[in-house]
Amino acid sequence: MGSIEQEKKVLFPDGGCDTHHHIFEPHNFPYSPNRHLTPPKATIEDYVAFKQSLGITSSILTHGLSYGDDCSSLRSFIKRLGTSVTRGCAVINEQTTDDEIDELHASGTRGIRLDLYRYGAMVDLEKQKEVLQMYAQRIRAKGWFLEFLQINPTNWLPLGRIIPPLGVQVVTDHHGLLKARSMLPADVGVLRQPGFSEMTSLLETGSFWIKLSAPYRSSTKAPYYDDMKPIVLALVNANPRRVLWGSDWPHTPNMKVRSRAEALMETAFQKIDDRAWLTSLRSWLADEQWRLLMVENPRELYDM
Repeated sequence: MGSIEQEKKVLFPDGGCDTHHHIFEPHNFPYSPNRHLTPPKATIEDYVAFKQSLGITSSILTHGLSYGDDCSSLRSFIKRLGTSVTRGCAVINEQTTDDEIDELHASGTRGIRLDLYRYGAMVDLEKQKEVLQMYAQRIRAKGWFLEFLQINPTNWLPLGRIIPPLGVQVVTDHHGLLKARSMLPADVGVLRQPGFSEMTSLLETGSFWIKLSAPYRSSTKAPYYDDMKPIVLALVNANPRRVLWGSDWPHTPNMKVRSRAEALMETAFQKIDDRAWLTSLRSWLADEQWRLLMVENPRELYDM
């Protein structure tokens, strides 16, 4: 027990914020019939135990797309997790009213994630641009952030031209799905892969953030993901004030476009050693970089 408590102090001497996790309680809040994934239960109690086991002190609850754009679960979960230590990232639609956005803000929400599955925009550049511009316009006055993840790396060059003028802070998850050596063809350089230079340039603008989360979507080298080091260091060095850490708990499957039958079939979570990954990250970063990643950056973006 003593060694675990000591590890917590090493990892989070000043506290730490998990900026990307989900809660799934279909027994309390049924999933959307149009969902792209059916996860098992991952309850508030499960997450609190996970949070305490690592020493995490605050978190950002990211609305699970399996719930569609019904955020009644998000409001309930934030309250149960504790509004003093929890913020939310919601999903809205074109019909969401100003009053509904005000209610979400009052409950602790500080931004939205885009459900690109719904718009058939996981790959389609023009649809991505349209959706980004539409929702940036919708949330700009509220001072919220806009979060999205897309799977076509060549889209980052044109997206890099439209993101800074949006007038909102834009976040992408999971290292932007950049791939480490273990997931790249032998003839593609890690720091020369499509999208890499575009994302580092976006970080330098100050209007774009990247979550160092879900390394299993970028590398096969579990549990420490050593081949993620050059990616992590390049992103942090591009702008140490625009990187975040998120656990991606409870570790949903890697992203893909699923058939209707696949979407409705319960799919198990991945088994991930979060402590090992955090240990790698901590060993790669200087003290000040670590404090920015775990404390100062989340405090700025999420109004903690």
